[in-house]
Amino acid sequence: MMLNAANYSEMKQLQSFANVNEMNEAIRGFLYTYKHELTPSAIRILKTLSRYACKIAGVAFLKVETIANLTECSKRTVQRALKVLASYGVIERKSTIRAKGGSGHNVYVIRTVDGCVTPPVTAEMSPREDAPKPAVSSVEQAKGSSETEISKTLPSKRINKRINVKEVELDESFTPSNVPKAFVDATAPFYESADTIYRLWNRVLVAYKKSEVTLPLEETEVLADVIQAFKETIFAKKLSKIRNTFEGYFYRIVEAKLAVWKRRENPLFNWLNTV
Repeated sequence: MMLNAANYSEMKQLQSFANVNEMNEAIRGFLYTYKHELTPSAIRILKTLSRYACKIAGVAFLKVETIANLTECSKRTVQRALKVLASYGVIERKSTIRAKGGSGHNVYVIRTVDGCVTPPVTAEMSPREDAPKPAVSSVEQAKGSSETEISKTLPSKRINKRINVKEVELDESFTPSNVPKAFVDATAPFYESADTIYRLWNRVLVAYKKSEVTLPLEETEVLADVIQAFKETIFAKKLSKIRNTFEGYFYRIVEAKLAVWKRRENPLFNWLNTV
């Protein structure tokens, strides 16, 4: 649906967050999860959109030329970055029309991307007072001392201190169970990483939600098309046809295949089956 460029009430209906803090938290989680896959200009453009999306939390009213000036990027770089950000689902572009007719500037709605991990925030620990030590017998003191020495040598204690889960590379067997096994099996030969496979599946979920297809995503034929989209993306990568990110290219192929499913569900296209 086309929006009126100057209609505040219509823009207000696009509000995607309860407040600015909620929007900032969503962007923080997105960048923590996908920053390594984005160009510096795309990150800068997303942050600029968020700064101009405070009046209506999550909704930014900016022309491409204005974004280019604010970020010191070329117009073409801005357009390319906006397309990449939209492929991740973190922004959604809405077109507007002027009151006197003709196209108006675009409106950018910032969205929460499913599956993003919010970076941990280490709280400052307040100093605590030492509690008075109860009197203990010499036997208890000896026992306690012995137990303390033993605990220092327990392997489990040393392991807990040494392992940092974030630094461990998890293979495909660690992929969450909500990701279909068929999808894991198809992607694992190329990406033996639970993190990567999970991010790819989240791209599928975003495209599926946007497509409004009513068939379950796990439906055999629908899932087969999703896996085919992955194979086509791998083929494109092999031929060096992917200019931006693998995930962005994969998202667009999945989006196109789901659009076909949506057209099949539309009664207006049933006549095609009778030909």
